[in-house]
Amino acid sequence: MEAEIPEAPAEAYWYKDKIMVWDEAQANQLYQRGAYGKPLSGGKLQLAPVEALYLLDCGKIKVVDRETGQPLKFNELAARLARHDPDLMLKYLLYSDLRSRGYIVKTGLKFGAHFRVYDRGERPGETHSKYLVHALPEGARLTPAELARAVRLAHSVRKEMLFAIVDDEGDITYYSLKRERP
Repeated sequence: MEAEIPEAPAEAYWYKDKIMVWDEAQANQLYQRGAYGKPLSGGKLQLAPVEALYLLDCGKIKVVDRETGQPLKFNELAARLARHDPDLMLKYLLYSDLRSRGYIVKTGLKFGAHFRVYDRGERPGETHSKYLVHALPEGARLTPAELARAVRLAHSVRKEMLFAIVDDEGDITYYSLKRERP
């Protein structure tokens, strides 16, 4: 039996505060195998910040600074991305946990949550996401109106609302809230 040859990591570039995979074959492979990124014209793929961190951490990509030609380590990339998003590492912990459980995770910004999550075995474009998931640090406070707004929005787009509470050790507890009618 032949030994399996490990795949070389795809090459992604830090360019104008974005992470891009410009090689069409590598971009297609990332998108087809794990639904990572957003395909763009010309065969390019744009990775969301948490996707890039996750793929870098898993050894599936290497990220090169387009201007300097130097590879970026996880902490360097995280620091650059966190300048634009102070909640990045909170979201990264959630993203990583959901991916490790076999879910496809995409950004949920247009739904007012951090992520939209597809059930295991389902893919974007083939079906709709099942969950909206929002990360909160342990001890965060939400008003009843904020909770009601999130649950009503999720209900209106036929999704289940989950809040992911991330404690100081990085452990995550999920809470599902549903709309009940008397």
